Amino acid sequence: MYPQMKNLPKVKIFLFINFLILIFGKYKKKYKKVGVIGLRHEVNVGNNLIKYAISVKLKELEFIPYIIGTHFRNLNITFLKENTNCVVIKENFKEIKRNDYDILMVNSDQTWRRFDKHFYDYGFLKFAENWTIPKFVYAASMGYDYWQLTRKDENIIKLLLKNFTGVSIREKGSIELIEKHLGIKPMLVLDPTLLIDKKYYLKLIKNYNSNINMKENYIFSYLLETEKNTINFILKACEQLKYKNYQVEMEEKNSIEKFIYGISHSKAVITNSYHGTIFSIIFNKPFISFVFKNSPKERLYTLKHLFNLENRIVEYYEQPDVNLLNTPLNFNETLMKLMKDESINYLKKNLGIIS
Repeated sequence: MYPQMKNLPKVKIFLFINFLILIFGKYKKKYKKVGVIGLRHEVNVGNNLIKYAISVKLKELEFIPYIIGTHFRNLNITFLKENTNCVVIKENFKEIKRNDYDILMVNSDQTWRRFDKHFYDYGFLKFAENWTIPKFVYAASMGYDYWQLTRKDENIIKLLLKNFTGVSIREKGSIELIEKHLGIKPMLVLDPTLLIDKKYYLKLIKNYNSNINMKENYIFSYLLETEKNTINFILKACEQLKYKNYQVEMEEKNSIEKFIYGISHSKAVITNSYHGTIFSIIFNKPFISFVFKNSPKERLYTLKHLFNLENRIVEYYEQPDVNLLNTPLNFNETLMKLMKDESINYLKKNLGIIS
């Protein structure tokens, strides 16, 4: 008790204490709720890890993230429920109410691709078009390297984006398309999975028990589509390098844990997945990534050209040098670090942490 307070009446002491609480409370960080809008909650490994990563990063920045998405065909969303504040939209995005969140952000992956009737909502927050709260886009992807939207789409989207504090994308080749059709120049940022330390991914497999002894030499193969040339290359690599093959199917039980465990414990990776490629970089594993025939190419091409991965990201019909799987990565770490800092600063700016 302060000496000068001894003779004060109880009411004045009470008022004085509340005054101190009010003054010091101004300097305390106010935690804000962020509604993170994404695609359907699916079993897709990359889709789930994007949501996990942005949740971790927002918590690091002292915000409370809520990962919002539609519950598509009753798919298993156990991973999200266990590792994020997962919110399920059952019918439409109007279930989200004005006072539920302080900030809304459109999250990454193919949120600018028309998957279903909710396109304007998950991609451009149409359900909240009249809300006077901060709204922004982080690392959206159109899914394809050509323009798919109609003139009507463009007019609606232009109006919706006028109320956004920021727009960013993850594919370099989309910048000109967006500038031409929507009249804005978005910022190029990293996929959310590249914003957090790998310790957070290793945390997910802390209690994971694999039935495979990865102390032996394994190639981890993760394929979204199986093509004859890719399968032949896996067989060739295993034979030539005397490695075993460890493969994970996207819809397997515990596929996310198997995915992280497989990449982090393998000697090398062969994939045709965007996030298979990204996590090879995160865990610094020699890899070959095939751009399969009907895949949107720009997302892998952005990684290829930005980070000096020309010989590791190849077309589906190519036969790259098997010895690359025994050769350490030599990607542009300086640019990666610079883009990571810029991406996090973009988040901070649109969250109101910095001006």
